Formats: sequence, C-alpha cells, structure tokens
Amino acid sequence: MAGTIDMTCDGKPPVEDYVLPSRRSAYYSLFVLTIVVMFTVLDRQILGLMIEPVKADFGINDTQAALLLGAAFALPYAFAGIPLARYADRGNRRNLVAMCIAFWSIATCLCGVAQSYFQMMLARFGIGAGESGYGPATWSIMADSFPREKVAFGTGTLAIGATVGSGLALFLGGTVLAFVEHLPQVSLPGGGHMRPWQWAFVIVGAPGLIWALVVLTTKEPGRRGSIKGETRVVPVREVASFMGDNWRVYLGIIGGLCMKMLMGIGASQWMPTLYYREFGWSLAEVGIIVGTMTMIISPIALITGGKISEWWMNRGTPDANLRIVFYALIAAVPIAIITPLMPNPWLVLAFSGVGMFLSSIGTGPGVGSMQIITPNRMRATVSSIYQFSTHVISLAVGPLIVALFTDYLFGDPQDLKYSLALCSALLGPITILLVWQALKPFGRAYERAVRLGY
Repeated sequence: MAGTIDMTCDGKPPVEDYVLPSRRSAYYSLFVLTIVVMFTVLDRQILGLMIEPVKADFGINDTQAALLLGAAFALPYAFAGIPLARYADRGNRRNLVAMCIAFWSIATCLCGVAQSYFQMMLARFGIGAGESGYGPATWSIMADSFPREKVAFGTGTLAIGATVGSGLALFLGGTVLAFVEHLPQVSLPGGGHMRPWQWAFVIVGAPGLIWALVVLTTKEPGRRGSIKGETRVVPVREVASFMGDNWRVYLGIIGGLCMKMLMGIGASQWMPTLYYREFGWSLAEVGIIVGTMTMIISPIALITGGKISEWWMNRGTPDANLRIVFYALIAAVPIAIITPLMPNPWLVLAFSGVGMFLSSIGTGPGVGSMQIITPNRMRATVSSIYQFSTHVISLAVGPLIVALFTDYLFGDPQDLKYSLALCSALLGPITILLVWQALKPFGRAYERAVRLGY
C-alpha cells in the first residue's frame, strides 16, 4: 500500500541508498541557482532606490512608501509560501524554481508600466507571490547536493546571489536613473505613459524570463535520508511536533535570523534615502557607489563564513554554524547603531562596509544550520516557516518601523538617521539573546541528525 514503510530488524525504517550528485552537476546547479537568488533580490529591492520619484509621481508619504516596499511584497509571499514549500517537499524542486522566476519576472516588468500607486502595489503582490517558492526548494536542493560540512558553503554561495542582486539593484537603478532622467515620458499603447524611472523595472525583470529556461538545464538531485516505500507527504502536525521538540533550536535559528533581517532590511531599504536627504547625494550617485561596495564586500564575507564553518566543523565543533552567527552579531549590532549617526557620507559608507561584512559572514552558516538538522521530507516546510519569518515579517515590518519612527515619533523626514539608529538599538540585543540561547541545543540536534542519517 502506498505510504507503507517496512522496518529493519533494529526497528529503524530503511533509508534509500543515496548518492551525491557529481561535483560538476552540484556546482553547475549552485551557479544557476545563485543567479536565481540574484534575480529575486534585484527585482525585489530595486524599488528602494526609486522611493523619492515614486513618492513624487504617486503623491504618497514615507509610511505609504514603506507599505509598497514591505507589506505589498510580503503578504502574498506569506499566503503562497507554505503551499509551494509543501510541494517542494514531495515534487520536482527544479521545475518549481523555474516556474517561480518566470512569474515574478513578469510581475517586475509590470511595475514598469504601473500608472498608479494601486497598480504598483498589485505588481508588487505578483513579485511576492512568485518569489515565495524559490527559497525552500533551492535550499533543499543545496542540502542534497553537498556533504553536510559543505552545506553552509552552498547556502553561503547562494547568498552571494542575494548580495550581488542587492548591489545590482542599486547600481543598475542608479545607472538607469542617470541615463533616463532627462528623457521624456513614453506613451503606452493601451493608454497612460511610462515614467523615466520605470525603465529600471523592465530592464531588471526581462532577463529573468530567459534564466527560467536555464534553470531547466539543471538536474533534480535525490533526497538524502528518504525512507524506502514512503510516498506520503509528512503531515503538518508531524512537522509542528518535531519543531516543538526542538523549540529552542528553531527559536534561535528562525527567530534570531528573523530579528537580524528585521533590523537589516529597514536599514538597507532606507539607507539610499538617508544619503539623499542627509548629504544631498543624487539617487544615481548613491546607487552606483553603494551598489559597487555591496557587490565587493558581501561576497567576500559570505565565502569567508562558509569556509570558517567547514573548517570548524571538520575539527569537531557541532555548533559551528550557529556560533559564527552569534559572534558576528556581537560585533555587528554596535556598528549598525552608530552608522547612520556619522557626520559625513564617507564615514557612513566606511561603517556600512564593516557592518555589511559582519552581517554577511553569518548568512550561509545561519541558513545551513537549519538545513542540516531538519529531516529531508520536512526541510522545505520548515524552510517556508523560516522564510515567512525572515522575509514576510521582516520585509513587511522592517521598512515600516523606520518609517513610523520618522513620521510619527520624530516627525521630520530629516530625522531618518535617528529612526535607523533606534531600530538597531531596540532589535539588536534581542537578536543576540535569541541566538545565544540556542547554541547548546543546536549542537545536540546536529549530532542527532548525523546519527540518524538526515
């Protein structure tokens, strides 16, 4: 009968023979999926550079802009994420990723022809819904493509795509703004017009449709730890029970990384505006300078974090992944608080670079820590909960907290720097505490995962 599981003589379910993909296949998939991650962040974050022209053309305030940056993306992300993750736990993960990138790329292009605040919000809904499926499927593929000690390297390399995408969002956005700022509006065939800044959305969205086809050239790996004869989907209650039994671990990983991203997203989305308001830099100038810095510093930090994790784990430190996150946070939080308060833009850039390195070094180990302690058939579902917390909550609330502080606590757009500093001061200590309490339970969970073979 489908779903029936035979037991071995020692009472344990028999695990299917598992062979890692070839080195060539694994690294090719890693390359292709890293570019997918780049497109997710590029399409999602380019709006951050466009806030001032969007506000001017649509007649909105900082809080409304924050809803466009966060909630309009995050809410559909939340509704679509878990069903897509459930499919990723049993279906073809590669095909799911290809479908998702095609969908959100179309939605990004639609931002380029939006005629109103409402239409822009609907297009952002589409980006959020499309992007919600890539993360659990992609991380699950990485966990089945590399040995355990290299999973943090794989997830860290994926995160390079995120940082390059973030940098490109600023760099390309700044370049396009500089190129089109003197061009006239373009009339659209169906009525309305395309504003110069909207070209950025079309330029970054269209290539994703081509890359969706490239994704289909990769191979779907086998599933490590799959049980022979098991065809059922693991019920949600079993996933909830497993996470409940390991609540301190998941509170540290999911809760801690959620708070970390909540703090970081607010800063990353509003820092371009800070340079514009506080120091008079043009948005094009901000995009090119900050984007270039991001594309240089973050990949170095991400590779460093993955290599430290591999080195440390090979020397018998079971909690290496989470410990890297913890140490990096202790150094990064004070930097995040003081960065927006620096008196000139070059000091802000310098401190931002240090903070960016410290924040990025723990990204791969953080995501990898969740993958290596979670059973295979639960992995994408657990990842979707992580994704909901770190993307939905953080993206919806992070920019909004900063905007609410600016609009209603300080009451002056020029006080944005104080809003950014206050956000880090409130959230940083909580983040450190959440990760710290999970260190010992995580080490025990890792040793159990190795013993049971998942």
